Amino acid sequence: MHNKVMPDDDYLSVKEFAAKLHVHYNTVLRAIKSGKLNALRIGAGKKSAYRISVYEINRIALYDLEHLVSKIIEEKIK
Repeated sequence: MHNKVMPDDDYLSVKEFAAKLHVHYNTVLRAIKSGKLNALRIGAGKKSAYRISVYEINRIALYDLEHLVSKIIEEKIK
């Protein structure tokens, strides 16, 4: 019996993640390398790749929503 640690349907490649967000894959890579986006590194060296949890999309959306609401509140206070 083989236990999967990382189900394929729970993780996306950098290109798949970028396509879902409608951004260039280099944008996703920069976000990973800067620590703004959580990802798993698979392999080592030039053959390594990143896998990103589908739940990161929700985390990013929630972060953006929080900032949008705080900007609206700041504008109403002024």
